[in-house]
Amino acid sequence: MSLTNKCFGRPWTPHNRMQDIGFHLGETCRQDFLDIAFLAVNGHGIAAQKLLRGLYERAVTLEYIRQNPEKAERFVRYAAIQEFKGANRALEVVTREQFDAEMARGGTSFEKMREFHDQVKPEFQVTKCKTCATKETAFSWDVDLASMVKKIGEPYKSLLLVCYTIPNLQIHATLASAFSREAVETPEERNIHDSEISLICATLVFIAVLQSQSELFSLKLDEYIKAGWDEVTAVWKDRPHGPLAKKTAAQAT
Repeated sequence: MSLTNKCFGRPWTPHNRMQDIGFHLGETCRQDFLDIAFLAVNGHGIAAQKLLRGLYERAVTLEYIRQNPEKAERFVRYAAIQEFKGANRALEVVTREQFDAEMARGGTSFEKMREFHDQVKPEFQVTKCKTCATKETAFSWDVDLASMVKKIGEPYKSLLLVCYTIPNLQIHATLASAFSREAVETPEERNIHDSEISLICATLVFIAVLQSQSELFSLKLDEYIKAGWDEVTAVWKDRPHGPLAKKTAAQAT
């Protein structure tokens, strides 16, 4: 947490769009990490795992934008596409009046969202059919998450499966989420396992976020970040349910 405060508990002024987006994505990751830690230490492993997916996606996006600063403005402008798409889905269920009444609290309306959408839409057109040259709006603001992970490398590549793929199954209405408690372990063992996995993975992802912040703002925290990474991996290895503890128990018997 001391290292976290060096990154986020300081006066700062963004000098460009990349820094503005980078700091706020990082700050959201900090909030995600604290929420995951709170849930994990209180035995809510599945809940922690669900938040892990969001933390990982934001961390990947942060590092991708840091490595590709020209993408920052694109990330911002695509928000109009995302919000208008959500608005259209909502209007399939609620009335326009109900929607505008709710959105008025945030100072917007469907018409304003449509206006912003129409302004940026031409920037996000991709070819749907090469033969007839028809186009459609891009599904994402840039490349897909897996492609981002390939581009930015470790530690995100090693953490993809446990931090994104598996939690994705818990977030949505899937068979895996419906039967998540149907495991060989007892409920207590499952809670311990899910909480431990979620907490250690969240910690490793958040340390990577701190590294992104250090490089983005030239904070020169590499030495502290490496020490944190080494300490966390050592604790994980030596935890009460970890491989070293199991090996010691086996030798004792």
